[in-house]
Amino acid sequence: MSIGVHFKTRVAWFVAVACLFSWGAAGSAPLIVDGDFEACQNGKALRQDSKGQDWSETRKDTKKGRKLLMLSTKDIGGNATHKAMIKAHPDLNTYLTQRFSKSQRSDFSVEFDIYVRKILKDDNRSAFIMIGNDKDKKRGANSTGRERFVFMGFENSSLKEKMNLFAREGGAPWDERTLVAENLDLEKWYRIIIVAYPEDGDYEVSIEGETDGWIPLKAFQSKGKSPKRLTHLSFASWNDGAGTFYVDNVKAQEE
Repeated sequence: MSIGVHFKTRVAWFVAVACLFSWGAAGSAPLIVDGDFEACQNGKALRQDSKGQDWSETRKDTKKGRKLLMLSTKDIGGNATHKAMIKAHPDLNTYLTQRFSKSQRSDFSVEFDIYVRKILKDDNRSAFIMIGNDKDKKRGANSTGRERFVFMGFENSSLKEKMNLFAREGGAPWDERTLVAENLDLEKWYRIIIVAYPEDGDYEVSIEGETDGWIPLKAFQSKGKSPKRLTHLSFASWNDGAGTFYVDNVKAQEE
C-alpha cells in the first residue's frame, strides 16, 4: 500500500476519534505528564531525573550543557506560563526528554507548542524534535540515529527572520532533508501535531494554521532500519546544530 493511501485512510481515523481524546477523556492514561511544565518549580527540578516519569535533561554531556535547559516563566510571545527553554551553545548538546508512560508500537499522536528564538548560522539547523527510544543505553534517548523514528528540526530560511521545518526521512543525508513547512516566523509560537505509525514506519505532521492538511513522512532509518518500539520524546540543541527555543503544552495520546 502506498503512503498516499495510508495518509487518506489514517487521517480519516484521526479526525473521527479526535473529539474523543480531550487528552485523557477517552479512558486511557496520558503518555506524557506535566506537559504544561506547571509542576516544575525551577530549572534544577526540570533537569533532574527523578527515576519516575517526568521531564529531564538526558544527554548529560557536561554540567554546563545540562544547565542550558531552563524553566522559563517570562512572557515569551504572549505566553507567560511555565515553559521549557533550551539555550543555544555552539559546543554543547542539551536534551529535554520524557519517557512515555508505556512503550508505543501502534498508532499514537503527539502535539506541542514550540517557539524558536534563533538558530545559529554555523550549521544552520536546530530545535530538533525526535520520537524514538533509548536502545543503546549510552548517551540518553534519541542520541543516535538508530534510536530515532521521528526526526525533525528547524533551519534558517533564505528570508530574513524566517525559518523552515524539515524532516529527515529514511537514511537520506542532510542535504536531502524534506521541507515540511517553509518561511515560518522566528519568534512565534507554533502548534505541531504528529501522528505516528510505528508498524508502518511512517508518520504525518500538521502545523496548526500553516499546513494544508497533513504532511506524510517516512520514519528516519539507520542502516536501513527504523525503530518499532517508541518510548521517548526529545527536543534538543546540538553542538553541530545550536539554537535557542521554548517548548510548552506537550500532549500525547495513543489510539
